[in-house]
Amino acid sequence: MDGSLLFVNKTQTSRVLSRSKACERSAILSHVQNKRRRHEAEASQSSKPWARLSTTLSASDVSEMAKTVEVKLKFVDHDVTTQSIKISADKQKRQKHSEVAEKRLSPAYAASKSLSKALQPSYNASDPFHCTIDSLHASTHAILHMTFSHASRVNFLAESFAPPEKLLQHAPMRHDRMFQLRLKRCVQDEKLIYSTLAYGSSLLGWTMGHFHSGKQPEYFLDKALRAVRVYLSTPGYLVDDWLLLSMYGLAITEMWNCLPNMWRQLPDRHAMASKLGSRGFSACRMHLKTLLQVVDSAGGWDKFDPYVLDSVILADKFMAITSRKPPIIPVTWDPGPLPSETLAEFGIAEEELLVALPHLGTGFQAESLAEELNNILRDLAAYCRIASTAWLYSSTRPNMEGWLFRRFQAISYRLLCYTLDRNAKHLERCISLASLTFVLTSIPARGPQMSAQDVTLHLFDLLQEAQFVVGKESVSDGLWFWLLFMGCVDSEPSTHRLWFLERMADYCDKEEMTESSFEEKLEPYFFLRSRQGARIPAVLEYLGTMVKGR
Repeated sequence: MDGSLLFVNKTQTSRVLSRSKACERSAILSHVQNKRRRHEAEASQSSKPWARLSTTLSASDVSEMAKTVEVKLKFVDHDVTTQSIKISADKQKRQKHSEVAEKRLSPAYAASKSLSKALQPSYNASDPFHCTIDSLHASTHAILHMTFSHASRVNFLAESFAPPEKLLQHAPMRHDRMFQLRLKRCVQDEKLIYSTLAYGSSLLGWTMGHFHSGKQPEYFLDKALRAVRVYLSTPGYLVDDWLLLSMYGLAITEMWNCLPNMWRQLPDRHAMASKLGSRGFSACRMHLKTLLQVVDSAGGWDKFDPYVLDSVILADKFMAITSRKPPIIPVTWDPGPLPSETLAEFGIAEEELLVALPHLGTGFQAESLAEELNNILRDLAAYCRIASTAWLYSSTRPNMEGWLFRRFQAISYRLLCYTLDRNAKHLERCISLASLTFVLTSIPARGPQMSAQDVTLHLFDLLQEAQFVVGKESVSDGLWFWLLFMGCVDSEPSTHRLWFLERMADYCDKEEMTESSFEEKLEPYFFLRSRQGARIPAVLEYLGTMVKGR
């Protein structure tokens, strides 16, 4: 009978068939433990990917090492055999070295003569948590799985205009393979694991309000920075996905650590981020510029996995929004609009797009805007129609998912760059900022929602400038109402929201506002009931309170 199997007989006298008695449970556990130990003993004999990162010395290794010491010493005094005085001195020196080597080796590995790796797996090549310097704290490795189990998947889907209900599903997405490869690579790549731990620690800190391992991001950030510098200083270093992801981890962590709004749940971190000021942005920009130079020298983004570029795009976008400076990464990756034949390949009929969101963006046609801004607004409206239709299907192809992500980010980049163009008209810059607020508040993730607060603050500053106040008379009522609503639509609390609400209250004085009338005023511009509609009841309630108090 096969010894690897264990049979447990159940009879009518068994009290609970789904459970075992104490003696049966003991036999089962003993069988499982013995089987596991046999498997570990067999597995320890095969080479592991992390074996080169740690040293294991057995009894045979000790004797071989002692012989190696003797051989090396023989080669050392081979060149001085012609001098009799030096020979005797070298013999004494060799004897002393041998004695020291024996004293050093024998106590450390005496126990290893009788114990196998299977019985004592810690601190040797069969211990996966001893492959990197941070091995003794296994809880830090949980950060890796927590970061990539759900958070990253949801983030990329949300940044592709996926509806909230899609984020709750666990359907496969295009970067799943790279998530797994990145986790596996962390086992043997010091720079990657520390940069990933820094990224994950910071992410969990500002989203959950505590650090999982008790170690703050700076602990991992310092180790990651050293590892990357050592790697880049090595002659003939390999430029691969893991190097770029390590540099990306440094950039995004530096940016997060200097954003006070991110750390409201942790007062100490909030105070520290406020003191850092722009130093974190400078470090982030430095890492991104270095990364871009490395990519250019390697032949461009096509040489690397799309996951790398997608990650860097997000870091660059959020840094540009918060720092109010142009993005670093050139928009050479914009896939452009979808041709009709490509839409047909994806199963999207043009007739569906004609009836999808028919009023979206039509209000801008009555405004006298620059051609560049008009093109951006038309592209955004067309994208929303395609994306809202594409996500209705049960599954989305990887290439379609990639287009949805890249196109959405490219439009965001164009809006951001137009906003920062000081040669553009004030009203056009305000429209661009409000449209960017629409983009960010349409993404059901906390990061974009918090970035929307920075954009609305920028909009508030522009509306206060004298150039806009003078030209405000030329702004139509519908456009002005939409600008004010976008100024208070972000979900994060802010000090400037009251200014927008006070000016919206003027409309409530003229006519009674309901949810339907609110939506009717907003629909010709950029507004989606499924995305921004949830904010209307709270705004109406606040406006009603303000009107009664007058």
